[in-house]
Amino acid sequence: MPGQDREELIFSLAKSMGVGESQKPKTVIPSAVKPTAEGNSIFANGHRITKSTIEQSKCYFAAQYRKLSSMDDESATELAALFEVAILGINNLLEDKKFSEQ
Repeated sequence: MPGQDREELIFSLAKSMGVGESQKPKTVIPSAVKPTAEGNSIFANGHRITKSTIEQSKCYFAAQYRKLSSMDDESATELAALFEVAILGINNLLEDKKFSEQ
């Protein structure tokens, strides 16, 4: 039974270091995105994000998508799909009537 003692020791050490149920990643639910009165930025999760920053991020994700989608690699293709989702989300945000009035 020395293997079982070793396993208990490892579990005990991990628990004392704070690893356990409380260390599981928590799902973050984003707060509502609210445009500012000026219409040139939004508030999301307590951060002010300008329209310029949103457009820059769209360009970044588009460039990464183009680069990854041309690769013949399954993991690159999966990552390209994630970038495509980000681009679609950004497009929806920029096309939002409240945000695009400016």
